[in-house]
Amino acid sequence: MKPTIILSFRPAILLAGMCLAAGMAPAASNHENNLEKTFQVTPGARLVLDADGGSCDLKLVDGDSVQVRVFREVKGGNQAQADQLFTNHVVTFQQEGNTVSIVAKNKARLSWSWRFNQPHLEVHFQVSIPKKCDVDLKTAGGDLHLGEVDGAVKALTSSGGIVLKRAAGAVDAADSGGDIIIENAEAALTAHTSSGSIRVQKAQGDVEAANSGGDIVIDDAGRAVAARTSSGTIRLKWIKGDVHASDSGGDIMAERVGGSVDAATSSGSINLGQIQGSVQARNSGGDIGVESASGSVVARTSSGAIRIKAVQGAVQAKNSGGDVSIDHAGSAVDAQTSSGAIKIGTAQGSVEAKDSGGDVTINEALGAVRAQTSSGAIHLKLAKGKVEARDSGGSIQVSEARAAVQASTSSGDITVGWVTQPSEDCRLEVSGGSINLSLPPSAALTLDARSSGGKVQSELPVTMEGGVRSGVLQGKINGGGPSLVLRSSSGDIEIKSAKTTLPAAEAEEVPR
Repeated sequence: MKPTIILSFRPAILLAGMCLAAGMAPAASNHENNLEKTFQVTPGARLVLDADGGSCDLKLVDGDSVQVRVFREVKGGNQAQADQLFTNHVVTFQQEGNTVSIVAKNKARLSWSWRFNQPHLEVHFQVSIPKKCDVDLKTAGGDLHLGEVDGAVKALTSSGGIVLKRAAGAVDAADSGGDIIIENAEAALTAHTSSGSIRVQKAQGDVEAANSGGDIVIDDAGRAVAARTSSGTIRLKWIKGDVHASDSGGDIMAERVGGSVDAATSSGSINLGQIQGSVQARNSGGDIGVESASGSVVARTSSGAIRIKAVQGAVQAKNSGGDVSIDHAGSAVDAQTSSGAIKIGTAQGSVEAKDSGGDVTINEALGAVRAQTSSGAIHLKLAKGKVEARDSGGSIQVSEARAAVQASTSSGDITVGWVTQPSEDCRLEVSGGSINLSLPPSAALTLDARSSGGKVQSELPVTMEGGVRSGVLQGKINGGGPSLVLRSSSGDIEIKSAKTTLPAAEAEEVPR
């Protein structure tokens, strides 16, 4: 017996009917219920808006009145649902003296209005204010667009952006979820946002900008700036006062600053242009660059390079994992790195350079020099002050020495060229290399040179003391003077007559 097959068309018919009914249903319409109020005020008035939702446009007009228009529109639903939403949204207008207040809030949360594809209320405020009027705007959800305000501004939104064209008074702008743009703040400015960027085109007073998740850009600030962000870039173009910039996860850039700079970032680079004051720069994970500074510079990074071009004051540069480069310092230099090279162009004060894993190069030092490296070479081109150089694994060279030199290395040659008479005792000692030096023909020194595994030779005449011994030369050069002690465990010692010497007038100016 064949099975019986029953075909049912009822579900298909019902589905088709539902689709037809949906297609024939009238489209949901929008419903409006707008409010408007005008208040007479005098100069020095204050406008307060407190709303639990809605955007606001504010503009400056001639006259002596405050005009408030509240545009309320229900999207979708029927008239009964719209009326319920309008009734639930209570707008209160009030004037006390010269203060105008608008409070717009929902009495209760209608459960059905929050469901998907249900009718909802949208609110927008249009406010016109006269001159000499302060503004205090607060909304829990919407953009705030302010034109010109001839007074102080306080603007707060929980979700949306804030745009201000101009404010004559102090500005306090806070946003929990959007961008803040300030075109012109003629007094002090405070801008905070939790998520978004902050852009200030011009501020004539102090600026405080704080951001938890975006960039901060300030084009022109007439006074001090404090900028802080947890994730983003800080870029400052022309700041006439001091700068304090802190970043936990991005770059810091300041092109021109009329005061001092204190900048710190945990991850990113710090690049500073023309700084009229001192600089404090700290970085936990990137490079530090300073174009010029009129005061002193302190730069520290754990990983990255430090590059300083021109500083009128002292420089302290410490690096745990990269190169240190200083083109010009107007005073003392303290440079340290654990891994990388140290390069100094000109230092008009004393120099202390310490390197655990690279070369130390100094082009010109006008003061005393202390240079040390564990692995690499030490090269000083011009040293006007006393030199102390210690190397554990490389050569030491002082091309033009004008004062005493104390140098020692475990592996490498020592080369020193004196162009003037050293006024203090000198000592050169090498464990695994040669010693090569030159002295002015008129230099008066007491020589004590010894080599355990090489020869000792001198172009300058030496009045020997004691007998002749291999690898030993002791005596007086030109009648004697400060001691010159030379020691080599394995290598030759050679003393030559300098071809270039310093004129007597310049020799008297050599720093001690």
